[in-house]
Amino acid sequence: MDATVRYSILGTVRALRGDTELDLGPPKRMALLALLLLRAPGPLALSEAVDILWDDEPPPSAANVVHRHIGALRRTLEPELRSRSQAAHLVRAADGYRLPADTSTSDLLCFRDLRARAQLALKGGTPARAAQDFMAALRLWRGPVVAAGTHVARHPVFTSVGHEYVATVKEAADAVLRAEPALTEEVLAALRRAVECHPFDEALHCRIIAALAATGRGGEALEQFEAVRRGLADELGVEPGPELRAAQQHLLQRRAVGVHRRPPARQPAVSGVPSQLPADCASFAGRQRVLSQCLELLPLEGESRPLTTTAVVCGMAGVGKTTLAVHWGHMVADHFPDGRVYVDLRGHHPSRPPLEPSAAVAEVLDALAVDRAPLRPSAAALGSAYRSALAGRRLLLVLDDAADCEQVRPLLPAAPGCLAIVTSRRRLEGLAVTDNARIVTLDPMTREEGLELLDRRLGADRTRAEPAAAAEIVELCGGLPLALAVAGARALTRPSLTLTSLAATLQDPVGGLAALSGHDARTDPRDAFHRSYAALGDSAARLFRLLGLHPSRDITVPAAASLAATDLRQTRQDVAELMDHHLLVELVAGRYTCHDLLRAYATELSELLDEADARSAALARMFEHYLHSAEAATALLAPHRGTVTLPPARRGVTPQRFAGRADAAEWIVAERYLLPELARSLGPTGEAFRRQLTSALEMCVTPR
Repeated sequence: MDATVRYSILGTVRALRGDTELDLGPPKRMALLALLLLRAPGPLALSEAVDILWDDEPPPSAANVVHRHIGALRRTLEPELRSRSQAAHLVRAADGYRLPADTSTSDLLCFRDLRARAQLALKGGTPARAAQDFMAALRLWRGPVVAAGTHVARHPVFTSVGHEYVATVKEAADAVLRAEPALTEEVLAALRRAVECHPFDEALHCRIIAALAATGRGGEALEQFEAVRRGLADELGVEPGPELRAAQQHLLQRRAVGVHRRPPARQPAVSGVPSQLPADCASFAGRQRVLSQCLELLPLEGESRPLTTTAVVCGMAGVGKTTLAVHWGHMVADHFPDGRVYVDLRGHHPSRPPLEPSAAVAEVLDALAVDRAPLRPSAAALGSAYRSALAGRRLLLVLDDAADCEQVRPLLPAAPGCLAIVTSRRRLEGLAVTDNARIVTLDPMTREEGLELLDRRLGADRTRAEPAAAAEIVELCGGLPLALAVAGARALTRPSLTLTSLAATLQDPVGGLAALSGHDARTDPRDAFHRSYAALGDSAARLFRLLGLHPSRDITVPAAASLAATDLRQTRQDVAELMDHHLLVELVAGRYTCHDLLRAYATELSELLDEADARSAALARMFEHYLHSAEAATALLAPHRGTVTLPPARRGVTPQRFAGRADAAEWIVAERYLLPELARSLGPTGEAFRRQLTSALEMCVTPR
């Protein structure tokens, strides 16, 4: 009988003599063999075996139990053994036992040997050989868990071997992607097995993205990044780290480089290739998720879906729309060999009126060197010449700061080889309806993106010297790139100004916005906000000003109606107008949020333009709105506790209406911070009013 026994620990614990699998007995005996294999060819101390095999305090008989299991294992491994002194498979050591395995009989020892050989091959300059050895090592694993099926598999001595597996997968992926592409699918499978047990290991995800990109699956790679980004945000509350962001940036660039294009049909009427994009922003930071959405508009080589010809980047003033559009344009510029044309539509210019559509068309034709002399001076003639000039070309158009849909429509290319990137403070949803435009909403930066921007503006040494202050500046600027850039410029031009002092200045509720203001209309946040405000109708403008009186960042339509003393229909129209100009956003259905800096600006405007009596009346209506709404919720949620007798609501107050108990409870949860704050904010003159609100609150906040 063949006496050779081969052992497996990388996965379930197994022992085979020839082709026959041995019965290793009960779980504790199998766990003991796993420990022996882990320490082989060295000894396993009896004390270590006892400590690991018993999770809690071991019984007095623990050592004897180990001895009995050792005897049973000897009989399993060497059934013809007459004396333990003659044992060849399980021998006594000085303070325990030893299993004299080697690379030919232990998968763990073989794995470590192959990994060591692969590492030597890398040092020796033969990465292809290293890739082969790494993959051979990984093939020995039947799963990423060591000694699976035993109760000791999660003990640190075994999980540390699992970390060896993860490290080897990473090394193998690097070697395969570098020198042995034929093994990419196999290493991708290993990466996915590893990430199942380590879902937040960003280095694994980076390599999965790289492997998918290497096999031409750019779309799937982008989905992988989005999945891990969501997982990190949902489970840990963090954004992807630098390595994962760099992997995504590399993927986006690779996707841009791999864009399929047909040879352009050049027109003899056009001479020269315009390249008018403004300079890319040297401190560009973050925005990887949005860039991923943008680059999805460009098909990879081999993809047959048509190229979307228009993308609209919209968002509030100062959120970085132009910076993103120009950066995106530079990323994909090489794929538009017939030129890159930039047109400032001046939709919200500080001193000049919006550019007429015909003038914008003429600018593009001039950039393409189309002779306009023979054209009749009519919009129809210009439009016809424009469409003819773009036909058959691959042209990139950046149409910056559009005032509305009508200003943009004549400029949108019909040819599938062209791409128009439009930026606007308006949502321009009409372009999605009539021109199949992709609307990309640009939100303020996340905390991590804002810190990255400050790093690039000020230098990492300065921000890391005061990390708490840097984070506070990002928060006080509301993640708004314009505000962050201005704050960074303040700190950069005043080296003696600490970030802590700058944060304290920005924290001033009265002077915070003033601290960001300057004499340059292009970079003054207050001036930028004003140009959005100036485009509003009278009713929406009044509501915007009064929002500064509201103590919370978000508001419902009935609360807004009470604040402004307008009916619900008019208020909905005003809210829709504010949303269209990105002065409000609907982050939660039915609740409309105003950016903190915008609220500060609204407060300034209201103090300047609204009479004191009008402001006082608006505040009184707001208090009565919440008082009567809270009482209505009480009547539904706790009718048995009675109600508070309230005076009739004054004219213009529109209390919240509830469809039922669930609706009322949802409202209470949403307003759980605002209502007590309102009660506390009433001064001595409103003591009776405060008592009524507090009484209603006491019945509302603990519904039964």
